[in-house]
Amino acid sequence: MIFPLVACFLLFLSIHEVSLSMFTAEVEPLHKLRAVFMVLMTIFWFGATFFQRWGAIGFVVLTICSLGAYFFSEQPIIKGLFGNILILPLPIKQGVVPIPLSAIFAFIALYFYSRMD
Repeated sequence: MIFPLVACFLLFLSIHEVSLSMFTAEVEPLHKLRAVFMVLMTIFWFGATFFQRWGAIGFVVLTICSLGAYFFSEQPIIKGLFGNILILPLPIKQGVVPIPLSAIFAFIALYFYSRMD
């Protein structure tokens, strides 16, 4: 049940990201990679939804790349393009704590990995 819900959520986010950046001339071509990255995450999650191992592996790899860019990149452009995809900011008294939704989804995919074809 959780796989289709996450798939719908990712599809909505992909459509939103594509509509914001792909069809406007105001966005630099480099920044359009963010929408491509989000669409790839959605495609891989749909593969995992249909219990295909390639989908789970692809989603986990993209999640590792995204989290690596967010936490280890010192360049703000890389952090902005790839680092904060599916990271939910949780406000607390001292500031903001990032909650990586993609990591949570990757753990769910890895939990069901042995049942996939």
